[in-house]
Amino acid sequence: MKKVIVLSSVTYALKAQELLKNNGIYSKLTRSRSVRSIRGCGYGIAFDVLSAEKAENLIVTAGIPIIGSTEEK
Repeated sequence: MKKVIVLSSVTYALKAQELLKNNGIYSKLTRSRSVRSIRGCGYGIAFDVLSAEKAENLIVTAGIPIIGSTEEK
């Protein structure tokens, strides 16, 4: 299961991906259907659901605004 965090821009998504990588969390940029349903032009960053709490805390602490989130198989 993957957690997907929706961010407002590709710039924020790339910053979040680099931040997670530097903290040992593998992630992937996505523009899946679930991302488009939350925000039509948003970008998502997907990672293992087991890393969700740590990843979200890192992203929020870095000042990257989260638009929404969802889970995917």
